[in-house]
Amino acid sequence: MLIDPLGSDPIVVAGSANFSAASTNENDENMLLIRGNKRAAEIYLGEFMRLYNHYAFREWASRQPADSPKTPAHLRTDRWWEEYFADTERSRQREYFAG
Repeated sequence: MLIDPLGSDPIVVAGSANFSAASTNENDENMLLIRGNKRAAEIYLGEFMRLYNHYAFREWASRQPADSPKTPAHLRTDRWWEEYFADTERSRQREYFAG
């Protein structure tokens, strides 16, 4: 779990515990809390985004109809890029992960 990973006081919760009833009441679980370590939070966030993007693509691909075109589409000529390069949340995310 990541709490405010890009903030001034990030919290990383890691371990085998998963907040279920069995995990908190019956099983022998581990939990590590890391507070205020920006580098650790950035590493966990980077790994989270890597996994999210991987599985988000797989989910998208599994929803495509079997008869969908197998060739790439042509480049778009609309203003799609503004979301990535204007003053938006997605633009800030792109800048953060680009270094």
